[in-house]
Amino acid sequence: MTSTSNINQVPTSTRAEIHLDRLDHNIKTISNRLGQVEMIGVVKANAYGHGSVEVSKRLERHGIKKIAVATVAEAVSLRQAGISADIMVFAPPMADRIGLYHEWNLEAIVDSELSLSVIENFKRPLVSHIKVDTGMGRLGQAPTASEDLIRAVDRSPMALMSSIWTHFSNADVPDSDFTAIQFERFMQLMKALGGAPAPLHSAASASAFSYDPSIDPSLMSFARIGIALYGLLDLPPERPPEGLLPVMEFVSTVSAIKTVPAGTPISYGMRWTSPTETRIATISAGYADGVPRPLTNKGTVRIGGRMYPMVGTVCMDMFMVDLGPESESASEVAVGDKAIIFGLNSPTCFEVADLCSSITYVQVCGVSGRVPRNYFS
Repeated sequence: MTSTSNINQVPTSTRAEIHLDRLDHNIKTISNRLGQVEMIGVVKANAYGHGSVEVSKRLERHGIKKIAVATVAEAVSLRQAGISADIMVFAPPMADRIGLYHEWNLEAIVDSELSLSVIENFKRPLVSHIKVDTGMGRLGQAPTASEDLIRAVDRSPMALMSSIWTHFSNADVPDSDFTAIQFERFMQLMKALGGAPAPLHSAASASAFSYDPSIDPSLMSFARIGIALYGLLDLPPERPPEGLLPVMEFVSTVSAIKTVPAGTPISYGMRWTSPTETRIATISAGYADGVPRPLTNKGTVRIGGRMYPMVGTVCMDMFMVDLGPESESASEVAVGDKAIIFGLNSPTCFEVADLCSSITYVQVCGVSGRVPRNYFS
């Protein structure tokens, strides 16, 4: 069964195929690993490009009661789409949008005295989660300052303390000991407080698979799971860890084929020239769709079960591949054929990220809004 993100949408040559059956599989795999620790499904950035509404509906179907987004706007769009799960907003609350937390039943982050004052000045109780900076250097206060902040929230009738959390900066590096250092700082803070005054969470996807204490149910109540849901957690040598499946296939279509003589330059800047007579296929996707420009003369695509090299500069709306001489199997490729930019099999999102000196998050988040998401379940 398939559906599109907009049934009235004009057909396009490029699309992101989202396999919800693989998402189901990943949710079960992760839930089994977490055991008694409750999953917070992270669906920020349009669920890492996969479609936040459809992914959130799937999470709710599996009994996931809490989800998280980056911004108030993301949270409101989910409420408008009928999502009823608790929604945690990672960005600190701002005075000009604090009313939306109450209107749409959203949960706030307290990362400083300033964000606490925004909530208290609103003068309506809001469920709040206290962020502690144990070494990420982004949001939250250092443990010593957080001790005072936590006590202040505990006294506040407006900031209803629902959890206390921290975020690891290096959990996807297997030989790093900094995750253990951050974890110890977090637990020492709880000791200084005389025990945790609210449920705790420290794990995101990487530490949930690489650092067991972060999902110890005797210490932690939740784990924030994002990239692992989408099967793109990168923990070498496992890419992804066993039991996870990439959910997105980024595909396009062969729109033209022609034979060019030896010495023909291809695309902007003449960065590739055909060494012999060969067939060139044009694919209907470019960097405006999310095909990374750094794949120029480095990437490959899969057409009809075979891999073909990308040649010439990736354009805004198109790129070219070398099919080889007419005498080879290039003759089997035809206009209208499906071209896989990345998917379950090679080329994978991990391989594309490597070629671009990037990470899988960037590739799926970079699939643009003009590319329809087609859902398979």
